[in-house]
Amino acid sequence: MIAYFRENNGDFLAVDTATNRYYREHFGQDCFEGKATAIAGLVGSVCTTGISGEFLRGKCKRVARSKVPGEWLRAIGR
Repeated sequence: MIAYFRENNGDFLAVDTATNRYYREHFGQDCFEGKATAIAGLVGSVCTTGISGEFLRGKCKRVARSKVPGEWLRAIGR
């Protein structure tokens, strides 16, 4: 399942929640695979990356897909 988040700086992330099990079993980490900006605020810098559960809990807020602007949805490929 894809979950959408908004960082404190206003950037949006798309997180694949199904990947957490893989990260836990193989690396012992509470991480997810997702899409986020490499450069804060630059939509064109979106890349695939590992995102920690701690980061999501501490610096992001979950949002509905309908709240993610179209420009961001296109950039994160959803």
